[in-house]
Amino acid sequence: MTETGWEERMNGLRQQLTSIKSRVHADSTRFKELWRQAEYCKVRFLAYQLEARRRSLARSRGFASLAENKRGLYVTLGTAVGASILTGMITKDGIAAANAGATGLNRALQGLGEADWAVCLGRKHLAVASQDNITRGDVWVTWDSLQTALHELEERAKSGASLGSLDNIISELKKSKKLLFVIRASTGRATK
Repeated sequence: MTETGWEERMNGLRQQLTSIKSRVHADSTRFKELWRQAEYCKVRFLAYQLEARRRSLARSRGFASLAENKRGLYVTLGTAVGASILTGMITKDGIAAANAGATGLNRALQGLGEADWAVCLGRKHLAVASQDNITRGDVWVTWDSLQTALHELEERAKSGASLGSLDNIISELKKSKKLLFVIRASTGRATK
């Protein structure tokens, strides 16, 4: 092989190596961004699950409240039916009207069941309860302070912090200075 042939082959290999390096760099950048998004999604998913649990509990408490107070039942059902009829008249769509009625009833039940919420930072799980139903011996924090601590973790995840598993996230939450603890007094009432 001539010297010119070797030079051409070397130049071709250099160009391939340069192309490979640029693709690796681009893939590495994309991987880092995906990693950040995955860490952020862990916190968002946890927040979503806790919010869904809180809403479910509020709806159950609201339904129990209605069962005790029959007059409130008629007002709530009347509001839901009224929203359904009004939506049906405006949209001329029966499905939209039914959805509006169900959504209105759901929101009314949740509104009746709203309380001061607390979250238990257990070893392997998180539990949601109204502050008047918390149990002794567990670490309970206020709902609002937990939301602030979760937002703090979201910001850390966006900046590239690795949060790890759910156990690690709970551990990180426990370290947050934003948490307000709920202590169950001997009288049976929760205090902050």
